[in-house]
Amino acid sequence: MTSHEPTPRPSDIDGAGPGSRRYRLTVRARLALTYSILLTGAGVVLLGIVYVFMRYVPTYDFAAATTPSTDATAAVPGASPFPTGDPTAPAAVVAPASELVVTSSEQLLNLLLVTSIVVLVVLAAVGTGVGWAVAGRMLRPLQDINAAVHRASEGDLGQRIGLAGPRDEISELAESFDEMLVRLDRSFTATRRFAANASHELRTPLATTRAMLDVALAQHDDPQERVLFERLRSMNERNIETVTALLDLARIDSSPPEPERFDPTQVVAQVIESCAEEAATRGVRIEQHLTGTMIDGEPVLLRQLVTNLVQNGIRHNVPGGVLAIDATPSDPPGGVVIEVVSSGPVLDPESVERFTDPFARGAGRTRSTTSDGQGLGLSIVAAIVSRFRGDLRLTPRPEGGLRAVVRLPPTFPRDIDDHRA
Repeated sequence: MTSHEPTPRPSDIDGAGPGSRRYRLTVRARLALTYSILLTGAGVVLLGIVYVFMRYVPTYDFAAATTPSTDATAAVPGASPFPTGDPTAPAAVVAPASELVVTSSEQLLNLLLVTSIVVLVVLAAVGTGVGWAVAGRMLRPLQDINAAVHRASEGDLGQRIGLAGPRDEISELAESFDEMLVRLDRSFTATRRFAANASHELRTPLATTRAMLDVALAQHDDPQERVLFERLRSMNERNIETVTALLDLARIDSSPPEPERFDPTQVVAQVIESCAEEAATRGVRIEQHLTGTMIDGEPVLLRQLVTNLVQNGIRHNVPGGVLAIDATPSDPPGGVVIEVVSSGPVLDPESVERFTDPFARGAGRTRSTTSDGQGLGLSIVAAIVSRFRGDLRLTPRPEGGLRAVVRLPPTFPRDIDDHRA
């Protein structure tokens, strides 16, 4: 058995390409830093102006401060070394030890500088916190818009942002995005409805044509006529299969979800059992490795997904080829990984990327009357994986054949639009 080797995405690789932005500040952090730098810069300018003004503009005249003395005259309260009434005696300034005494202009300026720096640091810290809060409040609508964009990219076109608040650039962006979702939803709904109605209307005439061809085959014994009728019936059966596949594809996109708890490996085992006869007829050996787990989902859709993958691996295999199916719990646990690896001809990687497009085949969009399939099997697989919000990866094998890896989450998405037409 082959091991799981998921292809790494460019964002998972360090320094993926020029201009990698894996390590970057968020917009909120950049706004908060911008607010803090502007506030701190304004404080620095204000500090510089005050300092220059206090140094060069005023003229200072400080009286000498007295210090405690141990001589006899200083010990006596009120005593002075100068005679009482002496006009030459300087004024005495007595400062308690707990007070800050400034005796010169240099000390005053130094004190002003230190105090301003402390206040500036506190102001920068407070400005960063306030800027972070303000930026978060301003960017919260953008987070709602971003979440809506992600849901829309996954196919949920029925949701709306409905941003409330003042009329500004962000609210106009949200309103424009809601209008775009409305138009896209109408367009996709009309397309799905047309495909479903057209497919449904085609089933009746195709079934009638089948019945008429069966009657013609029963009434004509001429070998040449029977060959013609058999070819017509074969082409009619292909048309019926194509219409049925189109109906399935439209039903997947429009039907409401009905999730339940089940073991996907049991569904895989049932599919393998139902396809065993076709594999034996074509000489394809099936190998399986199933490990039980539980997920939330729709067993009917998963059965159709696995059936399409298995039939694709059988019908596009080579005589004596191998089809390996591996269904194991995902890592981290909770989901399931279903890997279907088949032998076959060497495939072009560029053509494999288009296999999930409707009516796309390995040899292009044209086919012979003897080819298998309608080119919708992998399109249905991709639609089901998208409904499960899972991941589908198709990669060609170097020795020939195809590897299909489906990763399904543990919980069925509850936010699928139930009111799709």
